[in-house]
Amino acid sequence: MPDEQLMTISKFAQAVGTTRRTLLFYDQQGVFKPAKTTANGYRYYSYDQIYRMNFILSLRSLGLSIEEIKNYLSDNDSQTLNKELGALKQKVQSQIANLQQVLEVLNQKEENNTQLRDVDFYTVKRCYLPAREFWCSDFEVDCSEREIAQAYSDFYQRLGAGVMVNKRLSGFLTALPQAQAGRYADSGFRIIKERDRTAATGVPMIAQPAGDYLITKAANTGEGIERGLAAIRQWATQHGLTLGDDLWQFNLGVDVTRLGLTENSILAYQIK
Repeated sequence: MPDEQLMTISKFAQAVGTTRRTLLFYDQQGVFKPAKTTANGYRYYSYDQIYRMNFILSLRSLGLSIEEIKNYLSDNDSQTLNKELGALKQKVQSQIANLQQVLEVLNQKEENNTQLRDVDFYTVKRCYLPAREFWCSDFEVDCSEREIAQAYSDFYQRLGAGVMVNKRLSGFLTALPQAQAGRYADSGFRIIKERDRTAATGVPMIAQPAGDYLITKAANTGEGIERGLAAIRQWATQHGLTLGDDLWQFNLGVDVTRLGLTENSILAYQIK
């Protein structure tokens, strides 16, 4: 091939979007050789090699090791190659799922839950909440702190990496008719996390109905929650309203510290 149809290593690196140092490394490792190396060590590449190099860079971007790339490039046996490509496919699918979760976190808009954030401590607000779907744990009753922590850990392990830290709603759904504060500690509950469409899991789901709710902000302490429940119950009584049977308790933020709760939460009851 005439030298005028070849590119220097710097020109080739620019053409494929990599660096001269990377090309030297691949040459030394036996992954990708130049079309021509002169006696004084200058390396030259052909235009046809661009396609091969792009494929190698793609494999590398997927996290494959140098040895794995060499195996993919050197194995000419179709059965073995099919097996190798099957493993690569699984790896790619896993990375796609992880990237979709990252994208979900980045794309979330805080204004989605403005009604739940624009609430003062122990001041009751009536507002309309849209229907939402939540992943939920099994129904739990009479749990110790250790058992709640274990149930919380098991729940998020089932959901997978990335779900815990996204900005979607999380918290608890507690069976507590009429905001009876004195029964809160002994009531049955489910751990909940707002569903997103990018994750496919076998975790059961539960729906929060659309409708009018009474909500307030409370500190996640025994005293704080009781105070919040009392405020909701009093407001409902004063306005002649009947509350639903379920307490929706939404964490504010993602910094969970104790009993699966953040420092503060929103307490919400649907109006019947």
